[in-house]
Amino acid sequence: MQSTIHTPDQGKSKLSHVGAQFFKLIEFDDKEELLLEVRKHSFGLILLIVTGVLIAFAVFLVVIVLASIGFLSDVGLDSARPFIALLGFILAVLAVVVTGINAQLYRSNVVYVTNEKIAQVLYVTLFHRKISQLNIGDVQDVTVTQQGFLAHAFNYGTLVIETAGEQQNYTFTFVPEPHEAAKVIITAHEANLKQYGN
Repeated sequence: MQSTIHTPDQGKSKLSHVGAQFFKLIEFDDKEELLLEVRKHSFGLILLIVTGVLIAFAVFLVVIVLASIGFLSDVGLDSARPFIALLGFILAVLAVVVTGINAQLYRSNVVYVTNEKIAQVLYVTLFHRKISQLNIGDVQDVTVTQQGFLAHAFNYGTLVIETAGEQQNYTFTFVPEPHEAAKVIITAHEANLKQYGN
């Protein structure tokens, strides 16, 4: 499970498997240099999976306990015991499937930083993909937030890129090594300003 920052030495050659898969969706000029690929930290994926499995287990356990303590007999649903057990099993499997889908969506999000732009491929659902691109010259400020012990221990955080004018700010969560990513973005922005001016 790789979710670290990838800094390609020569363009696209060092992209992760997922990064290379989605890179074709981004407009990339021959003069453009890929500086950074950011994928979400694997700790967030672990949290997502553990939460989903716990929910599935809790649903299954509640149904089994209800079926076994005589509650169904008390409310006159004793004959529905097999159906309710099956329903609990189906709900638990459904929770696992939803967790798997969310894990896939989590892993499919990627941010690319080039010397000319910041581009994000974001999967909202399996059939809803959003691609956002921001000119590196439009970056006004980059803020890194690391809240809590786990964010510091596993070195992940939230990266907020403030933009010029009325453009929407870009927020990236569970960014591994967020301070390094911020440095790359700021350095690219300053180089762009030197080359093209304000």
